[in-house]
Amino acid sequence: MLWMKNKKRTILQRILLGLKVGWKTPTLPENILKFTMNPIIRIIRVIGGISTVLILTKKSLLFPNFFIYILFFFTFFFFVYHCFITYHRIIYMYKVLKSDKLDIRNSPLDKIATIATKFIWCIKGSCDQLPNIGIGLGLGAAMDQILENSGRDPIFMPFLGNMLNTMIGNETVNDIYHKRKEAYKELFSLDKKRKLLEEDKKSLESLLKSGFLSEEDKNTLIKDIWKNEQDILNKRNNIVSTIQDHLDKNDPFKTKK
Repeated sequence: MLWMKNKKRTILQRILLGLKVGWKTPTLPENILKFTMNPIIRIIRVIGGISTVLILTKKSLLFPNFFIYILFFFTFFFFVYHCFITYHRIIYMYKVLKSDKLDIRNSPLDKIATIATKFIWCIKGSCDQLPNIGIGLGLGAAMDQILENSGRDPIFMPFLGNMLNTMIGNETVNDIYHKRKEAYKELFSLDKKRKLLEEDKKSLESLLKSGFLSEEDKNTLIKDIWKNEQDILNKRNNIVSTIQDHLDKNDPFKTKK
């Protein structure tokens, strides 16, 4: 019984040793570590990080429009820097894992310690890459803001939002009523067009009676009026049908029995 307890304690000690060694082992080669500690690089990293945070938190909107270009520059430089670091980290980690650098051979239980070392070391390397996600988002948000400043529609963030909605597949109450509001606005617009078309029909009747138009011109105008009227009716029917389907599928306040 005592032997079993000692064995478990020894295994735990080897695992803890492996975790300690793995955590202390750098995931970058020595020359790249020295590069990251360069004072100029450290200053640019700080500025790049601040620029990314300002963009993601929308605080950049508090500054003049030209300021977004400065933030974009430092965020882009920050992104390139991390791509450079990521490349060297992947190459270095691959070489280390293929070698025996992380092997621990002080005990017959060295395999357990080695596995623990490699496990925590890989997790550490993966966690070091997480900031890249935020930098990528910041870069996309900055590009969207520049597009908006130039009078264009944003691309990156709406694309991510649509992807998220596709994956989640759920709509909020605000989303539901926003869609209905847009549909009602479209209906109102079609009704206005239909009223204008009715006025055009009356004007056309007077013009047809005047005798100034040839038969070919009369037929062309009549067909054009009829085509526009049918287009409006078809669009209106489609929107009404869509609204009805939406009401049947979405009832956030459970008003239907």
